Amino acid sequence: MEEKNSKRGISRRGFIQGAALSAGALAVTGMVGAKNAHAAPLPKKWDMESDVVVVGYGGAGACAALEAARAGCSVLLLEKLGMPGGSTTMSGGIVYASGTKLQKSVGINDTPDAMYKYLMACGQGRAVPELVKLVSDMSSENIDWLASMGAVFTQELLAMSGMENEPEYTAVTPAQKRGHRVRGTGSALFKVLADAVKAEKNIQVMTRTSGTKLFTRSTASAANLEVVGLAASSKGKAITIKAKKAVILTTGGIMPGAESEGWLKDYSPDIAKCVAAGSTSSTGDGYRMGISCGGALKALNTGGTLPSLLFPGAKMAGIVYANIWGLPNIYVKADGTRFCNEGANYTLVSEAMFQRNATTAYCIFDAATVKKTFAMVEKGIEIRRTIALGIDPGNLDDQVKRGYLWKGETIADLAKAIGIDGATLTKTLEAYNRNAENGKDLEFGRTKALEPLKTGPYYAFKINPGLVAHDGGLSINTKSQVIDSYDQVIPRLYAAGRDSAGIFGGRYPASGAAIADLLAFGRIAGKTAATEKSWK
Repeated sequence: MEEKNSKRGISRRGFIQGAALSAGALAVTGMVGAKNAHAAPLPKKWDMESDVVVVGYGGAGACAALEAARAGCSVLLLEKLGMPGGSTTMSGGIVYASGTKLQKSVGINDTPDAMYKYLMACGQGRAVPELVKLVSDMSSENIDWLASMGAVFTQELLAMSGMENEPEYTAVTPAQKRGHRVRGTGSALFKVLADAVKAEKNIQVMTRTSGTKLFTRSTASAANLEVVGLAASSKGKAITIKAKKAVILTTGGIMPGAESEGWLKDYSPDIAKCVAAGSTSSTGDGYRMGISCGGALKALNTGGTLPSLLFPGAKMAGIVYANIWGLPNIYVKADGTRFCNEGANYTLVSEAMFQRNATTAYCIFDAATVKKTFAMVEKGIEIRRTIALGIDPGNLDDQVKRGYLWKGETIADLAKAIGIDGATLTKTLEAYNRNAENGKDLEFGRTKALEPLKTGPYYAFKINPGLVAHDGGLSINTKSQVIDSYDQVIPRLYAAGRDSAGIFGGRYPASGAAIADLLAFGRIAGKTAATEKSWK
């Protein structure tokens, strides 16, 4: 008979099978869990063994493996794809941190307490205070830790990367520049970690190897089964791996896609409306393994979302950077009306897309915007292939032919090409232009890149909310141990990165917050796992 969590969860089988659950209930509880998982028979003979097994070789997995290995453990680091990196390599390479040497060098008087207050405000009552405080307190140390391995952070790359200057947050704590960008962005950040992993003799890396099931056994001293190993698929071959001390889950959470569609519709209805703007290899493997032995999931319907462009035939979307770089444009819904302050932080723009029925929208710009883009490129400003990732201002007509960009000599022509009402779009643009010329956006209060769009031809591309990181995940404690719905530890099981809910619960706070989270909990998971006594 299937058992249900009487406190605030659903059955283990219900989760795995993707059984329906009320979105409203999830919004209230934010948690999915299971109790009394049943141990399967252990292999009579293990194919491999290691002190610590880390499942997933992205940023969090690298941090966990390094700290466990440096504590003297043998570490087996598994990666499902042919090469490591995950969403960390696709990020902007920003690390959110406070009280750092770099901040002090430019006169910024910031503190971990101020960072904590800001993150808690973004958590909207659902973030775990102990976890948020831990990440805030560790953030400066993590910058130093990365720098000690060769990461380069410079003054000119220090930025305000979130909503810190929005009135509702300045009322909590003064806005500060906490976005520490690594020179070379996400790929450079991950290379620092990967080079350190490669140099560590205690770490063995296995690519094209994915965890499929955890092995557990009962103990006399714990309420839950303890994790003792896992089944894996390595280059198409089924193998078993004994984890003498612990298993650490760092598989990257979950991204929209065919493998995730049913699960997301049931448990993350807003996230299900997104396109993937992060690693599409993240399909909830860590979630499924964690909950199979009693772990709880929380904050399922939250994530870091940005307006994004999904090209025909592509699995992963590119992020729209036009407003970030001060390039004039407007966003309109399918009915031709504006729905937000386009110059606001990407989190607020994404919220507006969900709240105002604009999960399919259009970014509209004119020839003057294209000219301004060229001017920025000629000055050597790197703007992520300019208007949006993949939109090349030097070859727009070809992109029109390829079907992901629309063009019209007049705004009415553009509306016809898109398939929306021309009269409405014309009225919308006229109103916006009047506001821009008067220097005051009467509709949405926009101030950034508030410039008229009057120079034909006009262009448009479709945008959707793009998910760069799912904020939900397995519940953990301050030791990065996976816990159940009753806050009881699942022995020898750890999670970090996007396999854990970590510091999140409400709004995504800032670019670099997920990196700050994975650094803290990845390192803690590795250090704590190393202290476990080997089982026999």
